[in-house]
Amino acid sequence: MNKQLATLLLIVITSITYGQTNRYVVFFTDKGGSDIVYSLDSPQEFLTQKALDRRSKQLIPLDSTDLPVHEAYVDDLKGLGISVYFTSRWMNAAILQTEESNIPTIESQVFVDSVALIAENERLVTDKIEVETPTTFEAPLTTSSNTDLQLSMLQANLMHNDGITGEGMTIAVLDDGFVGVNQFQPFQHLWENDRIVGSKDFVENTGNVFRLGDHGTSVLSTIAARFGDNVKGTAYDANFILCITEEGGSEDRVEEFNWLLGAEYADSLGADVINSSLGYRTFDIPEHDYTYEDLDGATTIVSRAAKLAADKGIIVVVSAGNSGDNIDATRRYVSAPGDADGILTVASVNPDFTRTSFSSVGPTFDGRMKPDVAALGLATTVTNGAGRITRANGTSFASPLIAGLAAGIWQANPQWDSQEVMEAMKAAGHNASRPDSLLGFGVPFYSYAVEGKVLNVSDIIDERIAVYPNPFHGDKLYLRFSDPLRGKWQLDITNAEGKTILTDSYKATRREKILEFDIENLEKGVYFLILRSNKQRKAVKLLKF
Repeated sequence: MNKQLATLLLIVITSITYGQTNRYVVFFTDKGGSDIVYSLDSPQEFLTQKALDRRSKQLIPLDSTDLPVHEAYVDDLKGLGISVYFTSRWMNAAILQTEESNIPTIESQVFVDSVALIAENERLVTDKIEVETPTTFEAPLTTSSNTDLQLSMLQANLMHNDGITGEGMTIAVLDDGFVGVNQFQPFQHLWENDRIVGSKDFVENTGNVFRLGDHGTSVLSTIAARFGDNVKGTAYDANFILCITEEGGSEDRVEEFNWLLGAEYADSLGADVINSSLGYRTFDIPEHDYTYEDLDGATTIVSRAAKLAADKGIIVVVSAGNSGDNIDATRRYVSAPGDADGILTVASVNPDFTRTSFSSVGPTFDGRMKPDVAALGLATTVTNGAGRITRANGTSFASPLIAGLAAGIWQANPQWDSQEVMEAMKAAGHNASRPDSLLGFGVPFYSYAVEGKVLNVSDIIDERIAVYPNPFHGDKLYLRFSDPLRGKWQLDITNAEGKTILTDSYKATRREKILEFDIENLEKGVYFLILRSNKQRKAVKLLKF
């Protein structure tokens, strides 16, 4: 373990009742020395073939962080009467639950480098909760929303029209629980098609992830849900790994280590994408709090873990955080692991592509631009644990939209590596010509990212009109077009018989323009949006359902 990490973690354990059972992390000195059991020459003993294929495809060599913890060290701790629950390959450590009075004995072992307190309570159990595969599913209790807007803003509806729905890709979701995923119809297809390929509870170790919280349910739904024609996730045909890493009702360093363990588990099963709509800055133990100076991508445990996952060839997508309008300016920055390098940190935008006020901002302390990209985080359609298809706010829901889009773009371009996918998404962002630490490169457009093209504002008018949502269900339409456009433009919306429903005009400026149109009381059917100038005429077919 390096000195920086040791200094960060060696917290003096004080004010703890003698005999209290807590959770700790133990860092080992090595992985067995001359007695090492595992070898990088036989990786199939500790990684799945899918994980090895992902590395091989991207020419990523195995290294010492891939080797499991030396089992003899764990056995020696257990021989002392210590309950060891999890081990970390990447940081050569173990998570245990024991009385504070046992710490000196643990620290005295020759194979132990250091021990750190990560939560002042016991929560891990040995008893498992059996999970049965559901055979019947309930209809949603409410269906007051649809996913048209959030999909069309990313052009994910076009992605689906191309037959790109995440098939063959594996996405891991790290969150607080997945209540209702084994109960309601928007998730039924996951079970019927064996799309849940792994699950693990790192918070209590019960083996059942369909309990505790439903924030993960809502997050997962933006990627995976499918209900009729109105509700679709961005990559609903992907395979999923579900991990509980977040504790409800408390905030402790243990959650960072849970995140680390979840990422390692996802890696071992061959995940292509990890989504985490979680962030860490302050904790129940004040001495564990992070300052802005710690948000340099290399200090916090969870950011180090995110970077390691990215180094293994996984696309890591995380939410920027919801502190952008905090009264304390020092708290407005992206939270860990959003400061990590080599990942996608996601901001929230409104339907008109402007930044949502709560969306956390950059830069990182070392001056790197964050966030990286953005998606709809205001009134995002989700399916929650109570079985309601409804709307929710937060970068938590912008992040998984991007995760699903990334999986789709990678599916469409399997020859790319993870970094090429992320760079293509950045180049395809609506803010790509002027990236900043509010929205990064902005909202990526599928059709540009999948073709590996840099978004050029003139392409929008030369090749297509960016109108969304389409198909539409409500009473509003948005049209996005940008300079350089010359002269005056006339916009008409007509029905299939050619009758004009709406007329407007636009005079070109040198700034991007997003127009909002009220189109109330339109019947279901086909319509046409026509944009014309003295020299050009473009038309887009619209469908109201």
